[in-house]
Amino acid sequence: MCIDSPVGTIGVESTAAGLRRVRLPGGDHRDDSSGDGSATLNTERAAAQIEEYLRGEREEFDVVLDWTGVDAIHRRVLETLREIAPFGTTVTYGELGRRAGVDDPRDVGVLMARNPIPLVVPCHRVVASDGLGGYGGGLDLKQRLLELEGVLPPRLDFDT
Repeated sequence: MCIDSPVGTIGVESTAAGLRRVRLPGGDHRDDSSGDGSATLNTERAAAQIEEYLRGEREEFDVVLDWTGVDAIHRRVLETLREIAPFGTTVTYGELGRRAGVDDPRDVGVLMARNPIPLVVPCHRVVASDGLGGYGGGLDLKQRLLELEGVLPPRLDFDT
């Protein structure tokens, strides 16, 4: 399922087990969801919650995640991120690594870049010790998400 949002088109895919993938604007938006009723309900629920989040009406996601295909270390880091970085906060790559048992912050960066469920698993909240760091959806989107959450002040628009 594709949803049009204030930040662009976002793809949402689920299985009967739960939300499997969120595809950010600018990426491939093919839908690999399984076609059964449970998958459709999971997709619709996740899409609605993502839309609420992007409108500033939701701070937490209440969807079941399908971790199929995510290795144990990657899953541990992503689950640790969900626990320690709630809405309106950030964590550095190094701190996330320490909490999840990954020694090298660069390894954490690689795992964040491979996050199959961005927004819901909030890799945009992971920052470098000296700045924003990277983001699979681009730094402009990362900054917009952190502005939405009040972590960064809104950018001034001098074009008007």
